[in-house]
Amino acid sequence: MSNTSIKHPEPIIIPPSKPHTHTIILLHGLTTNGSIFSAQLLSTALNGAGLTIPQSFPGVKFVFPSGAPRRCTAFNNTLMNVWFDVSTIDDRTVGEDEQIEGLRESSGYLCELIQAEIAILEKIGRGERDLVLWGFSQGCAMGAWVVLNGGRKLGAFVGLSGWLPFRRQVDGVSNGEENQEVRRRSVLDFMNSTVPIPFLSDGSTAGKLASFDTPVFLGHGLQDIKIRTQWGMEMRNSFEGLGMDVTWRGYEGLEHWWKTPTEIDDIEEFLRGKEF
Repeated sequence: MSNTSIKHPEPIIIPPSKPHTHTIILLHGLTTNGSIFSAQLLSTALNGAGLTIPQSFPGVKFVFPSGAPRRCTAFNNTLMNVWFDVSTIDDRTVGEDEQIEGLRESSGYLCELIQAEIAILEKIGRGERDLVLWGFSQGCAMGAWVVLNGGRKLGAFVGLSGWLPFRRQVDGVSNGEENQEVRRRSVLDFMNSTVPIPFLSDGSTAGKLASFDTPVFLGHGLQDIKIRTQWGMEMRNSFEGLGMDVTWRGYEGLEHWWKTPTEIDDIEEFLRGKEF
C-alpha cells in the first residue's frame, strides 16, 4: 500500500451469498483487529426473523481491514493493530499531534482500499454509491476522517461509538462562515494541511468536496464511559454544521458496544432508506 515500511494484515473478506451488488468496508476499534471484529459483528442477529447481517444483505461483500501494528501509548507502548496512536484512554481528544502519523498512513491505506473496491463495483455496473464505510470506536474516528477529506460521495458512512479527530480545529475553521461551500473548503484545506492524503476524486474542486454529501448514520450508547456520548454528539454537530445529511441515534442502557437488535435494525433501515 502507500507506505512500504508499514504492513497491514490482509483484510478479512466475506463474499456475498448472492450476486454482488454492494460492498461494506468495516473498521475495527482499539484492542482488536479485522478478524475479531468480523466474527463479533457478523454474528449479530437482527430483529424479526433473527437474520444475521450477511443474511439480511446477501448481495453485500464485507471487507474488514486491520490497522497496522503500532506502539500504542495508552497501553504502555504495546504493539497493537491501531489506526493511529492514542495517548490516554480517559480522553481520546488528548495528544492529537501524536495521532497525525497514523491518520496519514491509515488514510492513504484506506483510500487505496476504497478505490480498489469501487473499481470492482464499476466492473459489475455499480459504483461508489454502492460502497459503505462503517466504523466502530476508533474505527469510527478513522472513518470520519476519511469521509471528510476522501473526495468521494459514498453510499453512506456508519459511525458507532466514536469521535471526530481534531474536532475543535475543524469547527474553528468553519464556524462563522455562512456559505456552505466555503465552510467545506476551509475544513478540507485544514485537514489536508494537517494530514495530507491522496484524494479519491478527480482533483476538481467539486470532486474534492463530494464526500461531504455522503449520508451519515451515527449511533452511540448513552452510558458509554470509554468514548463519551458528548464526543459523538459533537461529531454530529460538526457534520451538521457542514451541511451533511446526518441521522443520530442515542441508545439508553448501552455502554461501549452496539445495541442488538435496536441499533443494528436502525442501521439496516437507514441503509435501505438510502437505496442500499
